[in-house]
Amino acid sequence: MTLHAEVTVSQLCKNGEELCGDNVQITRTGDSLIVVVSDGLGSGVKANILATLTTKIASSMLARGASLDDVVETIAQTLPVCRERKIAYSTLQILRIDQTGNATLVEFDSPRTLLSRAGHVMPFPAQTKMVGGKSVLAGQFELKEDDWVIMVSDGVIHAGIGGLLPLGLGWEGLSARLAEDVVKATDTTDICASLLNCCEGYYLGKPGDDTTIVAVKIRRPRWLNLMMGPPASPEQDEEVVRRFLAAPGQKVVSGGTTATLVSRVMGKPLKVSLEYHDPSIPPIAFLDGIDLVTEGVLTLNAAADKLRALPDLKRSNRKDGATLIARLLMDVDHVHIWAGGAVNPAHQNPLLPSAMNIKVQVLGRLRTQLEALGKVVQIDWV
Repeated sequence: MTLHAEVTVSQLCKNGEELCGDNVQITRTGDSLIVVVSDGLGSGVKANILATLTTKIASSMLARGASLDDVVETIAQTLPVCRERKIAYSTLQILRIDQTGNATLVEFDSPRTLLSRAGHVMPFPAQTKMVGGKSVLAGQFELKEDDWVIMVSDGVIHAGIGGLLPLGLGWEGLSARLAEDVVKATDTTDICASLLNCCEGYYLGKPGDDTTIVAVKIRRPRWLNLMMGPPASPEQDEEVVRRFLAAPGQKVVSGGTTATLVSRVMGKPLKVSLEYHDPSIPPIAFLDGIDLVTEGVLTLNAAADKLRALPDLKRSNRKDGATLIARLLMDVDHVHIWAGGAVNPAHQNPLLPSAMNIKVQVLGRLRTQLEALGKVVQIDWV
């Protein structure tokens, strides 16, 4: 069974600092997720530079197929050691999960990574080994659906130290809190928000260290198919629509002509709403068997804007087409866009090249925004 690793990152800067001294790089390759976390020594700009350098080196090497041992050895030889404290200038955590659930972890001078399965929290299984003259923890584990993996920086373990919690939250305190949270959480955003609020509370709103939480949940992948525009050749109309309908996942149809075409092929009536929830966004329509029917270019362009402001989108209760489609896109992992090649005169000046087509530009914007959110996007021109 193919699995998907959902991931969310939440951070707090040390009190009085503008930049976080922790850095996280998330990379998705063809069949796996790679998460690299680093905590730079100290705080502020210097720590941020060290942590960013570490994660950039590691993620770029891994994306190019380098082994974990090679990555750790390269970083160990590249980064200096603090003369006074005799420790590395940055920590390193690397987590790689493939689509079957096989997970590999490497930790160097960092807090232990947590694994939660069926409500039980434990350290991610790992053994000590020497790599490039450095002692690291490394391990492999077969993750299953609904498993959680939590990576944190020192700021989480030290939350409340010297104040509300004389010795800090600690690994045991974090484990206990996580065991409570996974029972109630529906996604990684919930876990990150709860743990971060917990840390901020113990710090009394003034974090004494940069604080980073990375939550990963293993689940089945979610798909969404979006059809915009009729096929370039009318002879292909029925074939393309039937392939679209047979594809796995949710179905969204954008554009009046496209909706009419899908309605005809399905043999079901199209019902257009007369409610304008937003005067700048055309109303939606309803078609049995289709999750959402919207207008085309204007709505998708507005949806791309809304995806750029996720906090506002998550708080919004609006029911206009752009908000509805943005919410659907936000909650899936794979987006397959069926872009019709038929030219709409309203979208194309015949004197301009096809690259200037408004539809092309809007879909390009949407793709860029979705990929920035970690979605896998496929656009097929039909």
